[in-house]
Amino acid sequence: WTHQLQMSTLRPAHVQYHRAYPNVIVVNNSIAPNSKENSRFIDANGKQYRIDFNTDSIPYLMAMSLGTLLHDSYTFNNVEVLLPDSNEITGIEGINTQQKTKWQEIAPNDVHIVINTIRPMATMSIIPLDGLFCSELVIASVAQLQCIIPGKEDIYLTVNDTLYCSAYGETPEIAQMYLPDFNECIEEAVVSLSQQALPLLAHHQSIVERCIFITGHPAMKDAFRYWENNQHLEASYIWKYVYNLADNKGRRAKAAANLAVYYELNDNYEKALKYAQEAAKTFVELKYTTEAEYAINYGIDLEKRIKER
Repeated sequence: WTHQLQMSTLRPAHVQYHRAYPNVIVVNNSIAPNSKENSRFIDANGKQYRIDFNTDSIPYLMAMSLGTLLHDSYTFNNVEVLLPDSNEITGIEGINTQQKTKWQEIAPNDVHIVINTIRPMATMSIIPLDGLFCSELVIASVAQLQCIIPGKEDIYLTVNDTLYCSAYGETPEIAQMYLPDFNECIEEAVVSLSQQALPLLAHHQSIVERCIFITGHPAMKDAFRYWENNQHLEASYIWKYVYNLADNKGRRAKAAANLAVYYELNDNYEKALKYAQEAAKTFVELKYTTEAEYAINYGIDLEKRIKER
């Protein structure tokens, strides 16, 4: 028996900055994308047509959305958004040395996160079904970012995301009518894309799955009752007793896995790792395949969290 537990863990950004809590400037360096280039409408007969939609506000929306998310992450001392004139935008070429030198003279310790390109590609399809039609809208978006950090080499990142919408109707027209507003979907896709960029650039919360093993043994049942009542310390005493004194190896391994969760909740990752590895070793020895896979992956995640500190 297992009790599934979800834990919210704070994970660091993929990008390493030159100092803790730096000032950040999000720069829009993207031209408005060409909607006709890759967007298509595919009718019920498979015939394709180009889709043309207004993209002028997309780079602005991406910059503002990303700036807001970075501000709300509490990773940075201050976050600003820079929207240069169109004649200063270099797009896919990125920021040149001359511009970087100018920024360094003005704000030598600020980080610049530059959006060089953003491209949403929309595909709307009409799919015939038995007596019905499905109208499907898929928006695949990609953005290329350039992180300019004082004293470090520039970091280039590519962020991808895909938004799906579908609706049904007796005719293609009715099916299309039930889809959300197209422009609203494009805006939602851009905001979602900026959310995908957040874990790369800022501290973020990550949800992890953990298990509490119960078993039918009276001691393990008692420990779980304490756990359910948020008496975690009392539960840990019983699991330590079982781990140290139980004759049954499987029960000892499950108590060890539970102790790993207890210590992780209390931010003692080293002790949590010790018990997770002990549990994994015994589960493998007993050929408890599912439990062994869980404990091994648990140990790997704990090792990663220790390195991230």
